[in-house]
Amino acid sequence: MENLWLADVLARPVPESVRFLSRADVLDCLARVDVVAAVRDALVSHHLGRTILPSEAYLSWTNQHGAYSRSIGMPGAILEEGAEGAYGMKIINASVSNPEFGLERAGGLGLCFDPRTARVIAVMEVGVLSAVRTAAVTAIAVETAGYQAVRSLAVVGCGTQARVHLALLLTRCPELSRITLCDVRRPVAENLAGELASRHPGISFSVAATPVEAMDEAETTLFLTTVAEGYVQPDWVRPGSLLVNVSLGDLTDEVLVNASALFVDDVQLIVENPRRPLGRLVNEGRIAAKEQEGQPSITATIGELLAGETIAQRPDTGYVVVNPFGLGILDVALFGAVLRQANSADIGQALELV
Repeated sequence: MENLWLADVLARPVPESVRFLSRADVLDCLARVDVVAAVRDALVSHHLGRTILPSEAYLSWTNQHGAYSRSIGMPGAILEEGAEGAYGMKIINASVSNPEFGLERAGGLGLCFDPRTARVIAVMEVGVLSAVRTAAVTAIAVETAGYQAVRSLAVVGCGTQARVHLALLLTRCPELSRITLCDVRRPVAENLAGELASRHPGISFSVAATPVEAMDEAETTLFLTTVAEGYVQPDWVRPGSLLVNVSLGDLTDEVLVNASALFVDDVQLIVENPRRPLGRLVNEGRIAAKEQEGQPSITATIGELLAGETIAQRPDTGYVVVNPFGLGILDVALFGAVLRQANSADIGQALELV
């Protein structure tokens, strides 16, 4: 009773609502979107300066099970004219102990902002969407780095990211004939290999006991793990191969420093993030932020490759590393694409705010 005065102060608000999209809703919308094209366009826009990419907000802690846990807030905007522009934020949280309790390691929410009013106009489940965005970046990197005709692929880490990556790459790499899977939980790798073999009878799927065994004959290796310390040694790497360091922690300093070419999604994001191995090496001066003759350095961004400003050359004796930190603007671009489909097909649920 004592707070009834608030009713007078806040009476007769203008009606507001947000569109809520569950995972099923998001998947329905994504099925109507060319996700690789949307991510490619956002990477090019970023390279051309048509984006806003603020620093990430990062919170980490150790949960009651002694497991590393974190929350990352990733705001951003695509400043294209017309309907293709998008403003929003991804909140992606994870705990490495989640799989023990039947949960995916990471999950979160995507927020879409109205460019005119700055109000949140949509909220969507982001776990699968984030994995789709990551897989799209990998597919683009494989193609622009000169490995689209890859025949043999190794995947280290066989969780949700592996499933999404393989689903996408199997549609975009027509010459793939051999895929080797590796996971610290061997049954997880075996189950995934069995599922894929039943759907793709023309491709050979096998399970390796160790990452070095998986990498032995692979032209391209994807690292999709949750490790915090590097373990991959330079002599494990097949000459001429591509390493896509999605999980960012698998490669040792020596592998990063000795790469023939090193491609990233955003240099400034790396410089600002010394928690990650490449960011630490750049801040220590062991890898230059811009390509320099005679010194280990970042070769180019994926945006520069897409714009044709740098042409990737597949080495005969060395190897190439792609180290994508993950750009919030790519998620925001997909949020915008999903929301357009949701609005068009009236997908999702309207939640009244006032």
